Amino acid sequence: MLYLARTLVLGWILWSGSAFAEIYQWTDAQGRLHFTEDLSRVPPDQRGDARKAAASERPDALQRYAPPARSAPAASARRNEPIRIPFQREGTVMWVEAIVNDRHRVPFLIDTGASGISLPADVVRDLGIPIRSDTPRVTVNTANGRARYPVVELDSVQLGPARVHSLEATVNPTMNIGLLGGSFFNNYRYSVDTAASVITLVPNEHVRAGEAADQWRARFRELHRSIDRLETYLEDREVTRANRREELESNLLGLRNELRELEIEANHAGVPKAWRY
Repeated sequence: MLYLARTLVLGWILWSGSAFAEIYQWTDAQGRLHFTEDLSRVPPDQRGDARKAAASERPDALQRYAPPARSAPAASARRNEPIRIPFQREGTVMWVEAIVNDRHRVPFLIDTGASGISLPADVVRDLGIPIRSDTPRVTVNTANGRARYPVVELDSVQLGPARVHSLEATVNPTMNIGLLGGSFFNNYRYSVDTAASVITLVPNEHVRAGEAADQWRARFRELHRSIDRLETYLEDREVTRANRREELESNLLGLRNELRELEIEANHAGVPKAWRY
């Protein structure tokens, strides 16, 4: 089960009547430039200017995606070695091309203020990721009301030598370019040089797949506690009704399978053993 689908509610506000979301620009107290689709993430005193700039400089030139030939991944970066990633600018927008699942080069807007990753529906289709009736979904507030968008799991996203495994992405049918946010960038300490059009990433040893050590520990702890409680209940109490025991044993099996899936996810993301208790 995808963890994001159980815990995350996105608040992206999309531009009405367009196949592209408005992108708002703002500068934090440290002078770092941020871009986001969600106007509520912009400090109140900067929202007026951000709204005007977004309306006048909507990046129509980026409303595209053409699946290219299969691409080989770049070499992984050495630990703690700074990674300099050039980016393109279209008006107020920063964008890059990243390799998704070692298969396709996909254009992404850089949005370090967003929680996660968003992909257009046609990109997900070209990656061969199925969207089924049982695919997890999250609620998104749009300009046209609330919508439920699918959430899929990506094997990897690679930006130059910077590579992150086991990431989740929201499938957004209103966009034609991806959005690369915190679940990728939180694996690094980053700085943006707008004059040189370069973002510098330094690996963050306290994060794996966009989640800190405490978040990984909490996920493992919750499952271990649930399993322990149910095992203790079945051992200490006599469950006389056969259908009730069958139900509890089925629940226990489901929890054990979920723990096994979490271990696989953690292995893929390189999560240390010390974060799994």
